[in-house]
Amino acid sequence: MQAVDVYLMYCALKAHFGKGDYDYIKYGGKSSATKDSFWKRTDRIFFVKIFRKYKRKEVILDYLVSNFLVNTKGWLGDFNDENYIEWKKRTQSMSYNFKEELERIGDLNILGVTKGQHPLLLKEYLGKRVSIETLVILDDISKFTKKWDKDLENDVVWPKVKKLIKDYKKFLTYDKKKCTLILNSFINQFYS
Repeated sequence: MQAVDVYLMYCALKAHFGKGDYDYIKYGGKSSATKDSFWKRTDRIFFVKIFRKYKRKEVILDYLVSNFLVNTKGWLGDFNDENYIEWKKRTQSMSYNFKEELERIGDLNILGVTKGQHPLLLKEYLGKRVSIETLVILDDISKFTKKWDKDLENDVVWPKVKKLIKDYKKFLTYDKKKCTLILNSFINQFYS
């Protein structure tokens, strides 16, 4: 891997997290960007620094994904190590964070939409009290986004969050069995 390959990965991820429906996983990270376009960029030093610092393809991918979660437009000025470090903390203790965030909410009706208003889970995410990982895990287990699409069809915020959930789901790996048990335990506490 070279710095130009980091640039090509960045371009493919920018298309993945951007407005279109490009799928990084489906197309194996290939995009219309060329190696020649790398040499025309004035900011190519950014890709050189990332390559020199992280070297391994998997780590560079994680670095870029973690930064696209913060800035889906892919503006390199917002890409930094702090975003990557925070992401690593969240993903290394994902099931613990999932449980803690559910308990912090403490309400069984976290997915319910009342009169077109944002559900409690979405409010907690927008207030930065719930992580994007928790949203992805809950959607993977319960498929709530389909219901929210109907209930929040005229909402301006929901489509952006939904796209981020969909795009990030391709990269997030977690222990589904353990998180399902955590969710079941959370639900059962209201019935005991």
